[in-house]
Amino acid sequence: MEFSRLLKARRMHRHFLPDPLSDETVAYIAEAALRAPSAGFTQGTRLLVLTAPSSLERFWEAVASPEWLDVPSRTGLAAAPCVMVPFQNREAYLHRYGAPDKAYAGIGTEADFAAPFWTIDAAFAAMLVQLAAIDSGLGCLFFGIPMGVDALRAAFGIPSDLEPIGAIAIGKPSSRDISPSAQRRQRLPAGSVIAYDHF
Repeated sequence: MEFSRLLKARRMHRHFLPDPLSDETVAYIAEAALRAPSAGFTQGTRLLVLTAPSSLERFWEAVASPEWLDVPSRTGLAAAPCVMVPFQNREAYLHRYGAPDKAYAGIGTEADFAAPFWTIDAAFAAMLVQLAAIDSGLGCLFFGIPMGVDALRAAFGIPSDLEPIGAIAIGKPSSRDISPSAQRRQRLPAGSVIAYDHF
């Protein structure tokens, strides 16, 4: 898809059809995360890809209550045939920036980071996953993990140094999929967001 068209097509979807995705499509979307920028080439981001029905069932049981999923704006969310969970790794970045070749950066402790590079890099990867999904003619939703991560860790054997920044549901959007927020709020014009040379 042409990049300008892809950007215009980017939106969040909350209702999905259960149609399964091909292995090739899932791999294309997941591997887009490998092209994300990585501070210090730390490559600390990890991605959990769930497509097996049993894995998806375990995921939703771990992260969301039936009541949370039964809200009208989310009733088709659990039908998504694929969920990808991006993880940040704080310790990997602290270790990388403690290496001799990074001494010039003057980053010795977590407090020295102007922003958490581990979160930024994981968010970059999550955005590329979403753009690859759209490029594949699919819809997606990035959402926070409603009930915390302890049950998620137990369900999928997630290492203790990995922290999910959210999850991405991916699939064919349902025709019922209309965002309430997008209906209530208008996109800000460029002049309200972008300042050239001076605010």
